[in-house]
Amino acid sequence: MVYRDAITDEDILDGLDVRYLKFFGLWKIINDYRTTGKKNAIVKFHLLLTILVSVPYVFLQYLSYFFIDVDMQKATYLNVNTLPAIQACCKVLVLWLRLESVCKFSDLMRKDYLQISEENRVAASEISKGITSKSNILYKTALCMNASSAIVYLLSPGISVDYILYHTGNMAAVTTGRKKHLAAWYPLPIDKSPYFEIVFAFEALLISWDAIILVVYICMYYQFLTCLYAQFTLLGLQMSSLKNENDKSTYDKLRETLKSHKELLSYTNELKTVYNPLVTMILGIGIFVLIMSVFQFLFGKTGDPMVIIKSLQFLGFHGLEVSMFCFGSSAIESASSEIDFAIYSSDWSNCDIKFKMAVQMVMIKAQKGLTLTAIRMVPINLETMVSIFKFTYSTAAFMSRMTE
Repeated sequence: MVYRDAITDEDILDGLDVRYLKFFGLWKIINDYRTTGKKNAIVKFHLLLTILVSVPYVFLQYLSYFFIDVDMQKATYLNVNTLPAIQACCKVLVLWLRLESVCKFSDLMRKDYLQISEENRVAASEISKGITSKSNILYKTALCMNASSAIVYLLSPGISVDYILYHTGNMAAVTTGRKKHLAAWYPLPIDKSPYFEIVFAFEALLISWDAIILVVYICMYYQFLTCLYAQFTLLGLQMSSLKNENDKSTYDKLRETLKSHKELLSYTNELKTVYNPLVTMILGIGIFVLIMSVFQFLFGKTGDPMVIIKSLQFLGFHGLEVSMFCFGSSAIESASSEIDFAIYSSDWSNCDIKFKMAVQMVMIKAQKGLTLTAIRMVPINLETMVSIFKFTYSTAAFMSRMTE
């Protein structure tokens, strides 16, 4: 364990908004581990509560196939509702198991991570603000979408317990029974008091907590991608400003620049390793959620506006979640490959042979952009995102026609 200084507001990139990290305790989790090397009570609470509410819920829904009648439509509800809980567990476990790496990634939030020269500081500040402002908009959109979805689910319970226990087919055709939040089965007489009230309260807790975990953790992981993108962009600014001055200061700047590029490559490789299971899970579950949501929306044949609103919100958030990683990874791919162009924009060709050989080494490494991967071989970028959405709609439409 390498102990690090705590990150303060004055240290972070210009324009980067981390208020949500502070509000939900993630900022303290990171800083406490940076300074002490110990996991604090907040991260332990996050892990414990997530497992306590999510794991039993997921287990019971897959157990329900042995106790109640299930058709395609009911199975769709049961499966889709379990996937966000699985995602929440995975995201918390990534932080718990790789907290050392996450604290290392938090160094990328520092505006002084690169030694920006005096003449480039104004330009660097403007670049940082431009990148972080877009990141702030995207994470705030995710927070709003997820919060609105959770509020709608909590304020408009629409799943009849009679449908869960006794019926199959079109859920809208079942008009009897008290209504709760989720299409979930429990080994209790949930159509009777006080079991209904207990289940109702449990599902409200599950929705509220998992909604927080889903969006806050994904925004944190996305911000690390944004910060890595910003650091590559700032490094490109440093590269492009190298002057043809054959003195010691020029070589010192070049040496620091090469060292920074090597460190960013190291960060990228470690980030790919840490994020690989996370990205694989998000894409895999995200695709399944998107397909099932579209299928349910097409196949459900219900005119209930709340069902339509919930389906659209569900689709919107998971689509945005996939998009955040694809956009972030594509930005890193673009910025890391543009280092090559930044060197061409400098005076490297007029320098001595020692200088040329050093920058040519960086140019060779920068020719191929860096990107995240799923299952260690599928590149995550905008092309992947478009392919996912096309595949989602095509598969859902095919499933809908097959079941007609």
